[in-house]
Amino acid sequence: MEKSSISTGDRVLLTHGILQRTADDAGVDILLIKGPALDPDLLQLTEDGQHTIPRRSTDADVLVRPSHLERFQRALDTNDWRMTADFIAGSAFGHAANYWHEVLGYCDVHRRFPGIEINSERAFDILWADHQEVQLAHVTCNTPALTAQRLIILMHTARSGWPDHPDRVRAWDDASEADRDAVRALATRLDAKVALAAATGHLEDYRSDRNYDLWRQFSTGDTSRWHEWRARIRAADNPVEAFKVAIRSLRLNQAHLRMDLGHDLTRADVLRGYRDRTLRALQELAAVTHRAIHEHLSRSTQGAAHRSRR
Repeated sequence: MEKSSISTGDRVLLTHGILQRTADDAGVDILLIKGPALDPDLLQLTEDGQHTIPRRSTDADVLVRPSHLERFQRALDTNDWRMTADFIAGSAFGHAANYWHEVLGYCDVHRRFPGIEINSERAFDILWADHQEVQLAHVTCNTPALTAQRLIILMHTARSGWPDHPDRVRAWDDASEADRDAVRALATRLDAKVALAAATGHLEDYRSDRNYDLWRQFSTGDTSRWHEWRARIRAADNPVEAFKVAIRSLRLNQAHLRMDLGHDLTRADVLRGYRDRTLRALQELAAVTHRAIHEHLSRSTQGAAHRSRR
C-alpha cells in the first residue's frame, strides 16, 4: 500500500489504530491525544449545530507511560518506524520524539506533556485513572477523559502564539464554569497552573515562576531564539540542567534541519546550517543591544528633563 493511496484523514485514523494495536501487543499503556482522538465536545460544530467536524490532523500524538517508553520504542523500531528527532531535539520542552513511517507518516511520541510539572509517571497515573475509550479505525483506543483533554489542548494552544486559537475557544471560552473549575482542579493536581494561565490570559499572575519566561515566549509568538534560550535556561530544574541547556544552545539542531531540507544532511548542509544560525544569532544580539541602548538613553533623557523641571 502506498501512502498516496488513501486520504490524509483516513491515513491518520489508521495510524492511531495501528499505534494502539502496537502498544497493546507490547503490553504498553498509551493515551492518544489531540487530533481525531478528541472528544466530540471539543470538535468544531457544523453550521446546523448538530454535527462535529473532525480535526484536520496530519500526524498522530501519543502519550506513553514513562516506565513503558523503552518497550514502546522497541516495538516501533520492529514495526518500521524510524526516529527523525529525539526528545532533546524535538522541542524546547524536550517532551516528544518524532517518528516517521513510509506508509503511515509522522507520529510524535510524548514521554510527558509540556506544562505538567509533577513527576511524569505520577502524571500519567492521574490521566490514566479515568481515561476513556474511543473507536478509531475499528480499534478501541485509549484517550484521556474530557477534562484532561481540555487541559491538554489548552496547554498546546498556549505554545501557538495565537491568543484566540479556536481550540482555546472551544475548550475554555465556550465551557461552563463547572467545566473550567474541573480543569483548574486538574491543573493544580498536575502542577500545570502556569501553562493553563498562559492559555487563558493570566500568565502575569506567575511572573516570579521559573517557567514564566518560557511560556511568555511561546504564548506571545515571540520568535527570538535569543529570548527562547534565555527562557529555557531559566526554566531548568537546577544549575546542572541549566548548564546543559546552555551547551545545547550552541549546537545546530540537525534533526530539524534534516526535516526542513527533506533529505539526509551532507557536510555542506551542516556547515551552511551553522553559518545561518550564527548570522541569525548575531543579528538578534545586535537588535537586543540596540533596544537596550535606546531604552537607556530614553530613560536618561526623561530623568534629565524631570530634574530640570524641579
